[in-house]
Amino acid sequence: MLMLLALGAQPAMAGPGHDHGDAAPAASGAPTSPRFEAHSDLFEVVGVVNGSSLSLTIDRFATNEPVPNAKVELESGAFKGIGKFSAEHADYDFEGLSFTKPGTYPISLTITAGDEVDILAGNLVIPDPEAGHVDAKKSTPAWWIWAAGAALLAGVAFVFFLSRRRRTAPYGA
Repeated sequence: MLMLLALGAQPAMAGPGHDHGDAAPAASGAPTSPRFEAHSDLFEVVGVVNGSSLSLTIDRFATNEPVPNAKVELESGAFKGIGKFSAEHADYDFEGLSFTKPGTYPISLTITAGDEVDILAGNLVIPDPEAGHVDAKKSTPAWWIWAAGAALLAGVAFVFFLSRRRRTAPYGA
């Protein structure tokens, strides 16, 4: 009976906000926003969505040296724009973008820094907040645990029945 109970036990799965395990520390302490990365032999770009704007940090791929005051052209769907450099944050801002709906947005960048010109491409993925939710009751296939337990119990009962039958049979019969 204890074996059947042990086989029928299901692991508890915490839902969102109820996991008390060790959490991975956040790198900046700020909530994580949707982002994309792209790089080439010349430049490396990280783009972060902040509401209705996109901020790009651009550095040289070989040295990680920031690239200030470059001309950065962005295309995504019907949007075409030139980024405004912010010396305070050392990034390029694009206002008026609408990345509010979940989906994959192709991003194409043309970066001109002095005599260097490069084209980079990436995909910005905006996750669906509902897609990450998993119902623990529906995701655990408990039927196979019960079936295995029932088969094991039937096998143990069969062996027990055979062993009792042999002991009670009269000798010489």
